Amino acid sequence: MSDTITEPPSYSEIIGQRDAIERLKAFSDFHLKNGSVPGHVLVTGEQGMGRTTLARVFSNELGVHYQPVNSSNLDIIGDFTAIITNLQAGQVLLLRELNRLKRNLMALLIEVLRTQKLEIHIGVGARARTHVFEVQPFTLLGPATRKSECSADLLNCFSLVLELRPYSNIALAQIAERIAAKGNLEIDSESARLIAINSEGRPHQLELLVQRVAKAVRKQRITAQDTAEALSAFGMSIREWTAADSEASTFDLSGADFERLISALLAGMEFRAQVTKASGDGGIDIMAVLDKPIIGGKYLFQCKRYAPDNLVGAAAVRDFYGAVTADKAIKGVLITTSDFTIQATEFAERVGLELINLPKTASATGTARHDDSLSDRLIATSTTASTLGRGFESASGSERGCRSIGSLGKSSRKTRARLAS
Repeated sequence: MSDTITEPPSYSEIIGQRDAIERLKAFSDFHLKNGSVPGHVLVTGEQGMGRTTLARVFSNELGVHYQPVNSSNLDIIGDFTAIITNLQAGQVLLLRELNRLKRNLMALLIEVLRTQKLEIHIGVGARARTHVFEVQPFTLLGPATRKSECSADLLNCFSLVLELRPYSNIALAQIAERIAAKGNLEIDSESARLIAINSEGRPHQLELLVQRVAKAVRKQRITAQDTAEALSAFGMSIREWTAADSEASTFDLSGADFERLISALLAGMEFRAQVTKASGDGGIDIMAVLDKPIIGGKYLFQCKRYAPDNLVGAAAVRDFYGAVTADKAIKGVLITTSDFTIQATEFAERVGLELINLPKTASATGTARHDDSLSDRLIATSTTASTLGRGFESASGSERGCRSIGSLGKSSRKTRARLAS
């Protein structure tokens, strides 16, 4: 996703950010079906990751007006009042740099989001008066680099929180080709990959590079040599595309595809695994049965495809434990692409849950031993590319994510419970 010439007309044409797009589409589809104005949406991620495009596509899908506003340009209450009171019913307001909104204006914004009213106090003492403005129902799309930039009061105003995750170089190369096509340029795949790998992982930076290269080369058809020479002339330290850059990332998978990937891994460990229907965070994602003496029985899994800095907390682990207990499974396993808080790990150890961390940047080697925990055996299975490639392709009906299997990392913590093979 990018913010200008790459703006797609619909969700289906957006490259990358599959999980965020699927969730936003479900959110907007629900409100369209019910004829209601969607609640407010917080979008986290670095600048240049496509937050503006997301707002435009969101409003386009809803068939409503879209208005971008830079928070840093709102200096006085009058500026804020003019924006809020002129919003049309159902309009999408993109308030850029949300964390830079002045404190007094942030307090007014939170009150508007809560009550749909704007209360302005004018004057002091006996001459003081209050004006209350009824605000049309609207949807705020608030971008922030991290959730931690938002106060608890502000976070409580959002109905949906979306996290934009790092793009794979494969997705960036596809975006580069789309940018070129929309700019009436021709670039070969090698040139697109070269631009992608040097774009700092951000579609906006990638778009700027395409434009700079095109302006410098002044050709309709741009080759990889043209691109390399241009980047070198810009004083850039050029990175070359490697085999690792061709590997898909778990972040390119939707939540459902990630669950199918784990299900395929379990199948390679002789489990009979089945992905369950969508549920809440405390629910079960995969039910697996192991037909072996002593250690056999029903295992329940929950899969959380989180960004590296978004740790799974104790509350999520407690909710999962409640679901495992209610289902009377012999073991519960919570798998994430990030990590767990200390409190979450301590709770899991007390109750016998197994927590597995699969950081996408780590690679696993070796094979499972007779005393390995389930996490070790899952990792060992993930290194068997031929088995897992076939298993995931069968499970998902595509080759998405097959290359990512080899990049799954080891468990951050083993529980005290050990499983014999």
